[in-house]
Amino acid sequence: MNDTPLFDLVSFRDPVSGAPLEPLIAARTPSGVPICGALRVAETQTGYPIVDCVARLTPELARKHAAWLAPFGLVPAGATTVSDAFQTEASVDSFGWQWAWNSAMRSDADLRMRVAERFALTPESFAGLRVLDAGAGAGDQSRYLGDHGASVVSVDLSSAIDVVSAKLRMRPNWVGVQADITALPFQPSQFDVVYCEGVIQHTRDSPGAVGELVRVTRKGGRILATHYVRTDPVTRAHKIRRRMTSAYYNFLRRRLGGLDRYSLLLATGNLAALSYVPLLGRLVTRTGTALRYDLMPDFKTTWTNTFDCWGQHAFQRFITPDQFRAYFEAVSGLEIVHASPGVVSARKSA
Repeated sequence: MNDTPLFDLVSFRDPVSGAPLEPLIAARTPSGVPICGALRVAETQTGYPIVDCVARLTPELARKHAAWLAPFGLVPAGATTVSDAFQTEASVDSFGWQWAWNSAMRSDADLRMRVAERFALTPESFAGLRVLDAGAGAGDQSRYLGDHGASVVSVDLSSAIDVVSAKLRMRPNWVGVQADITALPFQPSQFDVVYCEGVIQHTRDSPGAVGELVRVTRKGGRILATHYVRTDPVTRAHKIRRRMTSAYYNFLRRRLGGLDRYSLLLATGNLAALSYVPLLGRLVTRTGTALRYDLMPDFKTTWTNTFDCWGQHAFQRFITPDQFRAYFEAVSGLEIVHASPGVVSARKSA
């Protein structure tokens, strides 16, 4: 049995230059997860800090936590990087706040569906594998993967990564990273499985995100990914219905999108409550006004999903299922082994 903590087995790289990153660890949890330290860009005096069991691996985050680098005689890496080369933490601020408010909402049945069944897998398929959870959110999927025998690296750009850390920092087979998944801070071919559920549509570059997920996947490994999709209307009736629903959604987004987060929380809580009213609730859910799922039927989950739906997300986008599949088909050496609308499982063959 390998007792080496997962952190010591992962090869990091500078997301700016691609140079190797060398760990400088000041303290660890009893499980071996680094509590504080730095990742130094090789042959330089620049680096990225490890703060509260999470490696902060974008230039913006290095500057934000620069004081944590001082004990090592380092300055923030990538300080002169053009600002649009990375997605900002502010672009995903809503998610960090949302997952701190509701940090453990997913049922086992929902997690089984999200992590395994929608990709034609079983939870046991992940045992003994190194998995990247790219866009970990509150970390329920990371925890679920770990519970089924996987070693998990959780990556999220938002402050939700601290929610994940609070759950998993005592596990030796876990690593937490705050980073941009369109510029992943890992050397190529690191992971047996890369899992990215409900995240790619919130990045600055969906095809670029797919390319990065493939880059860090080992030969023979799998990429499991989803994206928000919307089919193009074909029939006249479908086109009319799309115009009506788009007008309704745009109206709600204009009214709700300008609210501050607490006012939006109140408004979406009221919408979620309406979904439980007999007869009216059916209308509210069928129109997408509130999001209530059979696998997560409790009120706070419905409230959270509804808040997520109407919140302000900087890069949220919908594409067609064919467009999403095409992102993977454009990558050489990648074989799609399972697909459904908005869902792709692909194997890296070269």
